[in-house]
Amino acid sequence: MIKWVVFLLMAGLAHPVFAGISDGWIQLGKEKVNARMERDEIRAASKGFVKQVVIEVRGAAVYFDSVAVHLGDGEVVDLPVRSIIKAGERTRVIDLPGNARLIRKVVFVHQKLRDAGKAEVILWGRK
Repeated sequence: MIKWVVFLLMAGLAHPVFAGISDGWIQLGKEKVNARMERDEIRAASKGFVKQVVIEVRGAAVYFDSVAVHLGDGEVVDLPVRSIIKAGERTRVIDLPGNARLIRKVVFVHQKLRDAGKAEVILWGRK
C-alpha cells in the first residue's frame, strides 16, 4: 500500500505542466534562447483566450530585462518580470488585465547567463 501511495505522489510531481498548478494550463508557445540575440518572441495567436500567464525556463538560467505581451486588440502589457529565472523554475502566476485575452505574441529582452547551456523559455496560459 505504501509503495502505491509513493508511486501516485511521484507521478503527480512528474506531471509535464507543473506540480501545484494543474487545471486549465495550456502551453502557448516556446522559444530557444539565442546566445547572440538579446530579444526573442513567442507567437501564440492560435492558442485561444487566457486570463493568466506563467513563464517557465528550462536548460539554463535567463535574466529577463523586460517582457511585453502583445494582445489581439493591439494593446501591449508589460509584465513585472525583471529577474533571473533559473533552469526548471517559473514566474509566479501573472494576471492579465480585464477579461480573458487573446495573446498574439510575447516579446522578451533577456540575457543568458555566462557559461550557461542552452535555454528554452516556455509560455503557459490559463483561462
